[in-house]
Amino acid sequence: MPLMLDDVDALAKIDSVGMLRQMTAIADQLERSLSSEVRIGQGAEKLCLCGLGGSAMGADVLCDHMEKTSKVMASVIRDVTLPGWVDHETLVILISSSGNTRETVAMYEEARRRNARVAIITSGGRLQKLSEERGDPTVLVPAGLQPRAALGHLLGAAASMVGSAGMSSMDKELRAMLPEIRKELQACSPQVPLERNLAKQLAVRLQDKIPFIYSSRGVRPAGRRWQTQINENSKTLCLYGELPEADHNQVVGWVDGIRRPECQPVFLKAPSDHGMAADIVKATISIFEDFGLDPVIVDLAGASPLENIMRGMVLGDHVSYYLAMLKGVDPTPVSSIGELKKRLG
Repeated sequence: MPLMLDDVDALAKIDSVGMLRQMTAIADQLERSLSSEVRIGQGAEKLCLCGLGGSAMGADVLCDHMEKTSKVMASVIRDVTLPGWVDHETLVILISSSGNTRETVAMYEEARRRNARVAIITSGGRLQKLSEERGDPTVLVPAGLQPRAALGHLLGAAASMVGSAGMSSMDKELRAMLPEIRKELQACSPQVPLERNLAKQLAVRLQDKIPFIYSSRGVRPAGRRWQTQINENSKTLCLYGELPEADHNQVVGWVDGIRRPECQPVFLKAPSDHGMAADIVKATISIFEDFGLDPVIVDLAGASPLENIMRGMVLGDHVSYYLAMLKGVDPTPVSSIGELKKRLG
């Protein structure tokens, strides 16, 4: 079965809609969206990024980066209402790939009622109509993509907005990082055989398993992306835990609980982790190893936390894709999410 991962034609037959093509366009998407012409007035003291699912993944990367590099208070809200601190001094960026995400539209209306500064990232729908009616700064991204396959468009647009607002220089850092992202894409490509392709090797290791992904807080967006991509692309239950928090609860279930061979711990190790954070990851891995839990250790590439995150996301995207191929399932459809949206009206 693993040899099938080297059969590019066989992969294309399973991936009938072309999810791989969409995911691997992330560098091109970033290059395009980082050149977005958007003018956001400076002076806002707080940043609120609103979205759900794949539409909010870029917001996670931006917010976590700003925690380390900016004095601006920033938060990602995946909800139907805004936190109490949002006011006229807050820039609220609403991100919805479709423009019709019910929860995000509700937060848009609330932001307007609170006189917050509002900006929108979407491909159309209700949010585009509202932005045109009210003159909100807007970046339009291409329509027709699954939100999880539009990460480059959504992240680049958000980085451009906060750069224009004088809140972060992440847009410049991402632009400088494009060659490294392309290098990771090439290393994970279907044309690279199994013996030299880490993404394929990890997929084989995780086949028929329920992965539990762990990482330090420093590269948390990469861990969350691994979880959500494995959930959606390979139609597999996968959960994420952040260190050190998971050391104060989940470790008990692993070490003291009943062993379930289908559950597989996976640790994302970042070279950018230093001091206590690195010690915590190392100690956690050692206790898993000493108790025979056979953890999968993934060494992320890159020279900075942001590069670790971006290259880790590319790697995880490909792992989820190859897992789908091993299961023989088309990675694109997510019928259960569509059904849930129908029930929400």
